[in-house]
Amino acid sequence: MMNSEERLNRALGAPAAPAKDMHFTLLVMRRAEEERFRAAMGRRVIWGGVLGTLVVAAALPLAGLLAANPGATEDVALALGAVAAVWALSGARRTAFGRAR
Repeated sequence: MMNSEERLNRALGAPAAPAKDMHFTLLVMRRAEEERFRAAMGRRVIWGGVLGTLVVAAALPLAGLLAANPGATEDVALALGAVAAVWALSGARRTAFGRAR
């Protein structure tokens, strides 16, 4: 069995470049893609956690305000229902999801 120095000397002393090993090339590409995927997923998880924290931080005071004012709660619920109905009946929903695909 050859050690790494002997392999290097053999490769340097060869009259032609060694043939490409496609299996090794694919392994290197797969490993690089896995590393990029892990980094991107880590960023997405952190960003999702930050957004979730911000949503909860904004929702808690709003929930307390709405619980203290039942009339305002009813008004907000009706307004949100009206917005949802207009959005559902308009073509905005289809075009928004059509662009995402």
